[in-house]
Amino acid sequence: MKKYLLLFAIILPFVLTSCDDDKDEPKSLEQQLIGSWVQTQVDGPNTLTWHYIFNSDHNGKQQIILNGHISTEVNFTWSLKGNILSCSFIQDGNTVTVSREISIDGDVMHLKEGEDIIELHRAKG
Repeated sequence: MKKYLLLFAIILPFVLTSCDDDKDEPKSLEQQLIGSWVQTQVDGPNTLTWHYIFNSDHNGKQQIILNGHISTEVNFTWSLKGNILSCSFIQDGNTVTVSREISIDGDVMHLKEGEDIIELHRAKG
């Protein structure tokens, strides 16, 4: 009987210890940005897709895909200050930086480009 009481005394604290709530903390804009994003445009027989990959190490890649084949691929670095996303890449030996205001709602990202809003969707898989 003493063995059972001792076993019960050892196990009881683990049973009574509660875990944190399973509610996830809201992700920061930077955390939401990490991953792959796409925008697809169909123009007659042609399908043009812009595929952006944002890695957690602040490196990324843009692929322009025409009819399922990568036509252009550009590596870039990115930073985020508030809701301003800046991407820098090398073009003709010069560093070019493009900055856009962004917002993310679930699996949809909006990039403000002048008066236009570009909508990208989180890539599946």
